Amino acid sequence: MKELTVKEIQSQIISLPGRPPAMLDRDLADIYGTETKRINEAAKRNPDRFPNDFRFQLTRAEMEILRSQNATFQWLQGVKYLPWAYTREGCNMMSACLETPVAVNRSVFIMRAFSAMEAGQRSQAHMKSSEQTVGDLFDRSARRFITALEVAKLAGITDEHEARRTANRITKETTGFDLLKFVRPGYVPVSETVRQEEEALITFLNIWWEKYGEEAVDSHYLRLMIIDNDISFDLGGGNQRSQKIRLSRTLGKMKGRQISGYHITEAGIYRNSKLWKLRPAAKQQAGLT
Repeated sequence: MKELTVKEIQSQIISLPGRPPAMLDRDLADIYGTETKRINEAAKRNPDRFPNDFRFQLTRAEMEILRSQNATFQWLQGVKYLPWAYTREGCNMMSACLETPVAVNRSVFIMRAFSAMEAGQRSQAHMKSSEQTVGDLFDRSARRFITALEVAKLAGITDEHEARRTANRITKETTGFDLLKFVRPGYVPVSETVRQEEEALITFLNIWWEKYGEEAVDSHYLRLMIIDNDISFDLGGGNQRSQKIRLSRTLGKMKGRQISGYHITEAGIYRNSKLWKLRPAAKQQAGLT
């Protein structure tokens, strides 16, 4: 007799709406090495062993559902009687009624097939539940992000990049969900190196304000201020002129951005060198309104 695998047996387990997983009488008889008529007669002779939750009889509509779902059950088209289906418990009880070595041996594989199918169903249900949970969390986090972004701008953060980062930080702290990382898979949170660079920039702006206030300053003096105060600001490895040019380009990229409560603006040119001014963000904002 051909040996069957758990996977092959699992493919013969049917699932119908409102019904427990089961095996058709013909398939069960074939696995147990007997006739369909014999197993149905055994169940009929032992009604106390086969209550309604151990076996059930298919309706014509259910037969059509099986035929439309799987080519394996096309044989139902020529069947004149309504087949019986045996649940996990019914299959196990039938092996005890038949009491043949084949039935006893193969009942173990049938139980494993039912267990494998149920495990697959639980896994699918868990995945569906997880997807729903992630979806709900995303929706809640998106709403929180929008609110936080509006608040960040009302608080005076006019730089879009900084406002988005602030909104994402608030969202992550209040919902536990990193929205930017989810929406942009390539997004990498601020690294320690970038954080150190930002701290150096903030130190640079604070010392600039303390030393010059809103006075127009040549990039030459700003360069000396960086060196004298040992600020970790990248000026490059060239000569004084190249460092001044590099600093001017860096400051030029910062125009229009709010950084640590300040705005950097151009203040003209003096002796072929750009002048720069630092203005408090609040004053800059007031000047625009």
